Amino acid sequence: MTLFGTNHPFNLTAVPFSRKGAFLSIYENPGDGQLYFTHCRSEGVSILRPNLIRIAFMDGSVQLPFIYEADEAKLTVRTPKGTAEFTYDGPQIIRMRLKGISTRLFYEPEMHEGADIRAANELEIGINFMGKLLFKGIAGGFTTTAKWNFREVRPFPFTIDIFPTGEGAAEAAVHEYDTSGLPLPTYRPFEEAEAETRADFEAFAKAYPPVPEIWADDARLAAWVVWMSAMGPRGSLKEPALYMHKLLLVRTFVWHHGYAAMSMRGDARQAWQYLLTFFQFQDPKYGGLPDNASDKNQENWVSTKPPIFGYALCNILDTFDLSSLTREDYQRAYDKLVPYRKWWFVHHDHAKKGFPSYYHVDESGYDEASLFERGLPLMAPDLMAYMITLDEALAKLAEKLGKPEEARRWMAESKRTLAFLTEELWDGEQFRAKVTKTGELFKCGCAAQLQPIMLGKRLPKEIVRKIRDRVLDESEFLTEYGVASENKKSEQFRAMSFTRGPVIAPVNMQIISGLYDAGEAEAARVIAIRYLRSLSRFGPVLGALPYRVDPNTWQAMQPYDKNPIGNPMTAWAASIFLAIAGRFFPDYPQKNIV
Repeated sequence: MTLFGTNHPFNLTAVPFSRKGAFLSIYENPGDGQLYFTHCRSEGVSILRPNLIRIAFMDGSVQLPFIYEADEAKLTVRTPKGTAEFTYDGPQIIRMRLKGISTRLFYEPEMHEGADIRAANELEIGINFMGKLLFKGIAGGFTTTAKWNFREVRPFPFTIDIFPTGEGAAEAAVHEYDTSGLPLPTYRPFEEAEAETRADFEAFAKAYPPVPEIWADDARLAAWVVWMSAMGPRGSLKEPALYMHKLLLVRTFVWHHGYAAMSMRGDARQAWQYLLTFFQFQDPKYGGLPDNASDKNQENWVSTKPPIFGYALCNILDTFDLSSLTREDYQRAYDKLVPYRKWWFVHHDHAKKGFPSYYHVDESGYDEASLFERGLPLMAPDLMAYMITLDEALAKLAEKLGKPEEARRWMAESKRTLAFLTEELWDGEQFRAKVTKTGELFKCGCAAQLQPIMLGKRLPKEIVRKIRDRVLDESEFLTEYGVASENKKSEQFRAMSFTRGPVIAPVNMQIISGLYDAGEAEAARVIAIRYLRSLSRFGPVLGALPYRVDPNTWQAMQPYDKNPIGNPMTAWAASIFLAIAGRFFPDYPQKNIV
């Protein structure tokens, strides 16, 4: 299946051609339309040098125009004179095959980088922070202009040419590694490497359940985005973890993995692995988790992310086939989650209120939301819902481990927080937030007021009905693309923002699943169909603008019909697409979706 292409709805400007475990990828620069090798190891959360090595396709000294298409395992570039093909030979080798044309690679080194001509057909490049690349000619010709510039303490800008000699194809390999490496003694046929890459994707994708036919191609694209975002074990990634993106957010984020796990309904063991994988970064003393991490010990402890593990774990325990899980799996989860829960109730409750607070906006996932207009710390309704499900999940695990007293204690804690949520934060119409320092209760337009619906049937029916009616009200939260992150009537609503208007992935997942679990399946599907249509149209983006906006006033003008806000093709949104499409439409009539 063609996933990306020059004449395709999606192209490689949004996401690079890559595979599971690969740091080196190929992407299209939206500015010049050229293809580049790019590396997703970066000092910053976003790539600082995305245009690492330009790839030009040549007929002698003439650069050729090209078009391309990419499927799950191969990128094919077509020119008027011939073709270039790229695939992976494992996560750390890109294979290249050229027919009728040559390729010229352009590189501009930084200070103290290196270029070592190791043999007539072999060049190693040392790149600051990223590691090393070894270019190896396999068949045909191989030349380079690499030369040291002693005045600037780096090589001069140089090229690598790979070209056919005679009638056959030219072939080369690009090895990526951290410290030292050697070429392979022999290289297997290009087709074998491609086939193995394709088989690896197919094996990974078996974790996802069938979806309605109308979304089958979208689900395959989403599964590929998740697969190619899976990184490690490597470096300080001791277990596989999902990167958010390989261009824009080149880190693994803590709450991403709960959504990924909920989508893997066809393989509870794989779901369990991804649910718990971020606990490899757990603070051994206090039990907390960082916001994000990388393979180079880059852990961000400024804040954390929403504690969705209880929500995800209850979903898995209640709706998955658990026959592949063992007591050891349940014990591992319990041993990780108990200190994690304590961290929230101790280190997020310095005021000793008995319930945790947000101490940083990133802990909620709402970067600039109206939820925080009264400041921090804050006891928010969504945080209480997360804690209710976390305690319930611990109770379920304790039961499976034969610990009935502990199970009863966790359920009592869950009910205590539920009572606080429904009796103190609920005002009869909506959930409010409570300023921790002053005790002030206040309303806002943020969708966090709706997110306790994730509790489903645990909430009183009257609260479920009130939330259902509000999320289906097109004058408040419902848009063409799903539920907005801010009430459209709110003075704080900004369509051109991140979390004060756009339709964002986690909010829609929680509202859809909560309504469904509360017995409001039709309401859940109304939102789900709109939301999945938006991801089908835009790809698995983190957020979609609900309206076209006036650039001067930011006021809504009409439904937005172009590319949505940043962070396209994220593994996070792809997982949420798969979780929604794979669960909430059993035997649902296709005509009702169309």
